[in-house]
Amino acid sequence: MDIPEVRYLKTERGSIAYQRFGEGERTIVWSSPPTISIESRWFRPGDLQLWESLASLGTVVIFDYRGFGSSQRLPLDRVGQLDELCFDLRAVVGEASARPTTLIATTFATLPAVAYAVEHGDTLAGMVLLNPAMHGRSDAPDVSEMWGTGEVRARGAGIEMQPSQRWELGQSERIVGTPDVILALQDAFSRHDLPALLPQVSLPTLVIHTGDIPVITPEDSEAVAAAISGATYLIRPSAFFNWGDWDSDIHEFITGTRRPVGAARDLAAVMFTDVVDSTHTASQRGDARWRETLDRLDDLVHGVVGEERGRVVKQTGDGHLVEFARPGDALTAASRLVDEVRKLAVDVRVGIHFGEIERRPDGDIGGIAVHLAARVAAEAGAREVVVSRTVTELTLGDGRTYTSRGPHALKGIPGEWELFTLDTA
Repeated sequence: MDIPEVRYLKTERGSIAYQRFGEGERTIVWSSPPTISIESRWFRPGDLQLWESLASLGTVVIFDYRGFGSSQRLPLDRVGQLDELCFDLRAVVGEASARPTTLIATTFATLPAVAYAVEHGDTLAGMVLLNPAMHGRSDAPDVSEMWGTGEVRARGAGIEMQPSQRWELGQSERIVGTPDVILALQDAFSRHDLPALLPQVSLPTLVIHTGDIPVITPEDSEAVAAAISGATYLIRPSAFFNWGDWDSDIHEFITGTRRPVGAARDLAAVMFTDVVDSTHTASQRGDARWRETLDRLDDLVHGVVGEERGRVVKQTGDGHLVEFARPGDALTAASRLVDEVRKLAVDVRVGIHFGEIERRPDGDIGGIAVHLAARVAAEAGAREVVVSRTVTELTLGDGRTYTSRGPHALKGIPGEWELFTLDTA
């Protein structure tokens, strides 16, 4: 999916930056908390998968609240004020008022979403609250001192930030606003009374807790749902931000039917291995010895992959296509293979990506994640394990380190992808 153009909705109170994508008779307005800008929502595969899923239901609109990101700046004493936030929601929803509109709000965007639903519920077909919190946490620590370093994002996700992630995470914070803006937002949110608003919501509401945000507990989200008459509450654990079954729940909530089932789909760490300089090595050893080498290599790969809880999908000439449920297992297996194949007097290169795959009746797998993993492997050299940014994000905090190889244009894959080499001891 191409990144949509950032446009500006002009209002009497200033301009609101927004993006619109997808087509259909329905409109979905997605409201992230003010601390996340639309400018940073297009570079993680999890986000792209989310936007593609929602776009299949209709037109999707995402935006930055005024005072944050690419929208009009506000005086500090107006930052985070409920009337300002609700004004922005009304302006954005008003652009789609001719069609049934569902409002989806995440985490601390719950407050303005609920306030808007109470005052203007007649403009909405329904509301989805994803990982909502009951209040703004008046006891929350002051994060303004670390804002812009990436630490706020990392701590909010419960991960230990790697050096290779510091710039990206810090930039995603700096795009939103300065530390004094964040301090003003914290102060404003701590003063709002969400519990008093919840019983006044009278439109269909779906509340989902995924466990992605450590500071928001299942009890927090369940309390929100319990306070809204007729609300449905679901717990849908997510593999990592925006990956999980809950988009099917949203599909059913909006359309009245479950998402149609096509090819079996799943999430997996996809790994390709390949023998380096195999043509030259085969010519030196001769057909018989080379076939023996490949047989021993096949046994070795099956042994290591099995021990690390993976599955060898198939041989690919002098390499293998392998899948794992967890990227950490794939990395462990890759490190072992790079080292252990040397006893066969060959070297291998390895590429790993994590994403959505299609499972085929014959046991094979396909999909963009498989193609991407193959392209990643092609960028590796002898004894190297090269991975996509997605893999580094999913393994933050597990002790592994990576060296960035910079952005790459991968054949047949849209856009540029930053690749990393797994550091070895």
